[in-house]
Amino acid sequence: MTQIDPITVATTWHALQRICKEMRQTIERTATNVLATTLHDLAYGIWDAKGQAIAIPEGFPCRLVSSSFQIKAVQKQFGDKIYPGDVFLTNHPFDAGAVHLPDWVFVRPIFYGNELVLFTCMGTHVPDSGGAMPGAYFLAHDSIAEGLNIPPVKLVERGEVREDVLGLLLANNRLPDMMRREIRSLVGSTALAEKRAVELFDRYGRDTVFACLDEMIRRTEKAVRSEITKWPDGSWYAEAQTDDDGAEIGKPVTVRCRLTIKGDEATFDFSDSDEQVKGYANVGYSVTQSMALATAFMFLDPALAAYHNEGTLRPFNIVAAEGTVTNCRRGSLVAAAPSLVGHKIIECVLATLSQALPQRALAAYPGPFELMFLGNDPRTNEFYVYVSFCPDAGAGAVYGHDGYQCFACGPTLGVAAKADAEEEMVRFPWRVTRYEFMTDSHGAGKWRSAPGVIWEGVNEGSDCVSNLGPADGWHTQGQGQQGGSPSVLNKGYIVRGEDHIEIKEPHVGQQLKTGDVFVAKAGGGAGVGRPEERDPEAVRMDVKNELVSIEMARNVYKVVLDPGTFEIYESATAKLRASAAAGQAV
Repeated sequence: MTQIDPITVATTWHALQRICKEMRQTIERTATNVLATTLHDLAYGIWDAKGQAIAIPEGFPCRLVSSSFQIKAVQKQFGDKIYPGDVFLTNHPFDAGAVHLPDWVFVRPIFYGNELVLFTCMGTHVPDSGGAMPGAYFLAHDSIAEGLNIPPVKLVERGEVREDVLGLLLANNRLPDMMRREIRSLVGSTALAEKRAVELFDRYGRDTVFACLDEMIRRTEKAVRSEITKWPDGSWYAEAQTDDDGAEIGKPVTVRCRLTIKGDEATFDFSDSDEQVKGYANVGYSVTQSMALATAFMFLDPALAAYHNEGTLRPFNIVAAEGTVTNCRRGSLVAAAPSLVGHKIIECVLATLSQALPQRALAAYPGPFELMFLGNDPRTNEFYVYVSFCPDAGAGAVYGHDGYQCFACGPTLGVAAKADAEEEMVRFPWRVTRYEFMTDSHGAGKWRSAPGVIWEGVNEGSDCVSNLGPADGWHTQGQGQQGGSPSVLNKGYIVRGEDHIEIKEPHVGQQLKTGDVFVAKAGGGAGVGRPEERDPEAVRMDVKNELVSIEMARNVYKVVLDPGTFEIYESATAKLRASAAAGQAV
C-alpha cells in the first residue's frame, strides 16, 4: 500500500473541494438561467470510477448524494464505450435515478492516461424541459407528458458535441437559445473539473492520489460513526403531510418515518408512508435517500459539514418500500417530488432526530411558497419562466437560536438563495411593490421561527399563468419541538381591480391578466420550546421591531408591555407566566 503523509492527504482533500467550488463559480459566471446563477439550484461533486462519492460540497438536498445513480446508469448503458472527452446527459427518474425531468445532470468521466479514474457531475433545474406545459410543476396525463425523458445519452463524444443529439434536445424545448447557452456552461464546468483533477494527479501521481481517496473515505466514516455512537440507542417516530398530491385536491399525503439508532449506525425507515399517488408528489428512492441523508448531516459535528464522501453515507441506512410515495414505481408522476413529499421527508428526519437529540432540535420549516409565472415578456416578445424563492419564509427555530430570517425554501435546507427584487424586475415583466416581514407570522417558542413574508407584484406583461405546483402549506403545518408552536399557514390572493380572488388551493393554476397584483403571504416555520419561557427582553425587542404585536406578546409569550414605551411590566409578566406554568403542570 502506498504510504502517504497527513499533509498530502489534507492537501488532496481540500484540492478536491476547491475543484467543486470552482465548478459552481464557473456556472455562476457563465450561465444565464436565474435558477443556476442567482438561486444556486445546483448539485455537483466528484465520484470515483466505481461511483463512490469522493467530494460533495453544499448542494440541493434532493440531488446532494444521488449522482452516483446517474453515474452507474451511464456505466450500465455504455460499458466499455466511455472515452476521454465524453459527456453524458440524463434526467430520467427511473432509468437513472434523477429527481424529476427538469433536473438535467451532466456526467463527465475523467481519465488519467488511459485509465478512468473519476467522474464529475453537474446538475441543475433547467428553465424548460418540454412536456405538455411549460414550468414543469403541473399535473400531467402521464410521465411522458411531464417532459422530455432523457435516458443516459452521450452528448459529447471524445470532445466533439453530437449535434444530432443536441438538436433533438433543443427541438423539444421552449427556450432553445437559453438552453444552448446553459448546456455550454454546464458542460464547461465539468471540463474545468477534469483539468484540475488531472493537474492533481500530475502533481502527486496516480497511486498517491488513490491512497488519499481511500484514506479520506476511511477517516470520514470513522468520524461519522464516532458521532453516531454519542447518540442514544433507541427508536423514534414522526409523520408529516402535504396538502395533497395535485390530483386529489384536499386529500393529504402522509410520509411516515421511524428512526432507529443502534451503536454506530442510524436507520431511517419510510416504509409505512402512503402508497404512491396519482398526482405529481411521488419521489423515487434516490431522492428519499439524498434528502434524508442531507438532513441527517445537519445533526453531525459542524466540523464535518464540508467533507462529505462515501464514508459519510455508510453509517446511515435509508429504507423505503417500493410502491410508496417515498419509492415510487416506474411511470409515476414526480414533477413536484422535492417540494411536496421531499419536503416531508426532511420534516420527518428533523422531527425524529430532534426527539433523539433534544439539545440539537430543529423545528420544521414552513410550507414552500415558490413563485412561478409563465408568459410572454412584451419588452422582448419572448416566452419567460419566472421562478422566485422570495416569498419563502424563514427557517424553523433551532435549540438555542431563533430561525434564520433570510432562509429560502425548506426543501433546499437553505442552499437556495433569494434574488434581489431589483434583479427580478430587470429580468421579468413584473414590478415588485412590497416585500417585507409580517407581524405575528412566526411559529412561537422559547426560540421562535423566522417571521413570515409578504410579497406583492404587479403583472406588467401579457396575460400569464401562475403555476403554484411547488407550493404547499395552505392546510398542513410543520411541527414544533419541545412545546414550540407549529409553522404558520400560507395564503395568497390576486387583486384585479376591486376584486380580491383568494387562492384556496396551492396546486391549482391561476390565470392572471395584465395589471393584476399577486399577493403572497408566506407563514414562518415552527418554534422550539414553550413560548412563555422565551426571554422577555427578546420578546420586547421583537415587539419593538414589529415582528410581534403587543397582543401576541401578552397572549402567547405571557409578556406584558407598555404599548407606548415597550417597557416590560415585570410583576404582571411574572403573574401571567406563573399561571401558564400552573396550567401546564395540571
